[in-house]
Amino acid sequence: MDVAGLRAIFSSRIRKLREGKMNQGEFADSVGISRGAMSYYEQELRTPDIGVLRAICEKYKVSADYLLGLMPDTNHAVSDVCLETGLYPKAAQRLRILEELKKLNFESFETVIKHFIDDDPKEALIMAANTAATPMVNLLLMTDEGLSLLTLLSAIIFGAEFVTDDGEEPSKPRLKLMTNHRNIEMEFPLDNITAALWVNVQEETAKLRDKVNENNEKPE
Repeated sequence: MDVAGLRAIFSSRIRKLREGKMNQGEFADSVGISRGAMSYYEQELRTPDIGVLRAICEKYKVSADYLLGLMPDTNHAVSDVCLETGLYPKAAQRLRILEELKKLNFESFETVIKHFIDDDPKEALIMAANTAATPMVNLLLMTDEGLSLLTLLSAIIFGAEFVTDDGEEPSKPRLKLMTNHRNIEMEFPLDNITAALWVNVQEETAKLRDKVNENNEKPE
């Protein structure tokens, strides 16, 4: 990475550490650097020396890897998940929170807010209503049928188009999906993504759930 890129990442990460908690000058005072130097760092005009890097790490209990852009999140476990799966940090953090919510018995909705979501009722409501997210992900990724459902979901979210061959002979329509690979086009015959998936997703999902749960099958 070039120096400009490193400065941009460092600037972004130290702003995240202080924003909503203290102003630029207060952050500089807390780690023993001049306010002018702090301004230079946030404006991406200066590269921090190793002493400054260590001072910030010690004061705010973060890894130098995070400040330098080698980790996507301050939490090592979250970063490992992100690096292995391609998830964004917020997605990985929310999956972890959902697992914790699933394990705990809360006396009321208010305790959910206070325990996890920093008094944000809207986010707490969304999180509390989606504690089945991890089982759903397992369901979609463990079987071929689940991947077919995931294909359907991708078509709904990211867009798809129906294509047919231009010619005199009739041909079955196909579903053309968007992918993250610029040079790869994916087309699926509609008889592979069964009509039942389109008209009765719940019925197909119930069958899939029964298959996954058969003999107490669980992810390894």
